[in-house]
Amino acid sequence: MEILTKAFSALWQVLAVGLLLGAGIPVLFSIGMRSLERGRVPAPAGATSASTDGTVAGSAGKAGAAVAFGLCILGVLFGIVVIIFGKQLFAK
Repeated sequence: MEILTKAFSALWQVLAVGLLLGAGIPVLFSIGMRSLERGRVPAPAGATSASTDGTVAGSAGKAGAAVAFGLCILGVLFGIVVIIFGKQLFAK
């Protein structure tokens, strides 16, 4: 019975990390993209980065996107560090 408990414990940990990294990072990325779309303001005269409807992302949208994209980058870097240095970090 103990082996079954350990197996389910390990399965739960793998499922949690898979959901967090497998779905969490793409959700953060989509939040960043959505943030860029919200709060668009009319483009100033002569703006080269305006979209086809003549608007640019507002400062709040840019700030939200920067936070979301920054968290995505941190998540990816954390995954790379775990892959490279996992044995040294989590050795018992």
